[in-house]
Amino acid sequence: MEDLITRIENKVAYVAFNRPKVLNSFTPDFLGQLIALIQKLDNDRGVRVIVLTGVGEAFSSGGDKAFLDQLTKMTPIEIRSTVYAFFGGAAKAIKQCSKPTIAAVNGPAVGAGCEIAIACDFRIVARKAFFCESWIDLGIIPPLGGMFLLPRLIGLGRANDMVMRGTRVYGEEAVTIGLANQVVDREQMDEAAREFAEDLARKAPLALSVAKDGLRRGLESTMDGEAGFNIYAQSMLLNGPDFGEAVLAMREKRRPEF
Repeated sequence: MEDLITRIENKVAYVAFNRPKVLNSFTPDFLGQLIALIQKLDNDRGVRVIVLTGVGEAFSSGGDKAFLDQLTKMTPIEIRSTVYAFFGGAAKAIKQCSKPTIAAVNGPAVGAGCEIAIACDFRIVARKAFFCESWIDLGIIPPLGGMFLLPRLIGLGRANDMVMRGTRVYGEEAVTIGLANQVVDREQMDEAAREFAEDLARKAPLALSVAKDGLRRGLESTMDGEAGFNIYAQSMLLNGPDFGEAVLAMREKRRPEF
């Protein structure tokens, strides 16, 4: 069986983690495949949005148990070439992908699974699913960007709870605190993710890409520092075909076709 199931419909790529017997736990090889797939979809002009989800009961339970045992025997150099090349590399590939990414969190998103979900631009969560940064219970810290992103998503106090106490955040609370964009019953997840993704896919693709890049840059910069980027990017967009189509559609009282 393929560890990753992919289908493309209406300009949306749906990627499912297909290791349900181990709750979609991650190995370096699996994440290497995910990195390559994200890069391939990012370069595919027929894809405008990417949705990640899990097959079975979990989004992802995090690092594979056998791999976690191997980590105890690795040198710092070996850890850098595995945890940060593949685990960190997957989170980075998702965060830096030029196209919007959505995590359809159908079940528990734990450890590295939580970090991958946080790396996405949007999160739809099942009511009984939860996010958990379980690293503290292993005597380590979140290594894939969660400690940078979480305080910016949900505030320092709640990030402290998740990172230092390993608390679980379930569907309803996740939406309330800003960790997720939408909560649905598990049975509604596929339809909700499809509607959310297809709505994004109808937006101007270049503007989406620039907006994503600008928002990510803004996390790491200042308003003055980003002014030049904004002027350059906006000038390009105003001179591009999507803006022209939007103005024409407004004049003709119809939906723009990007």
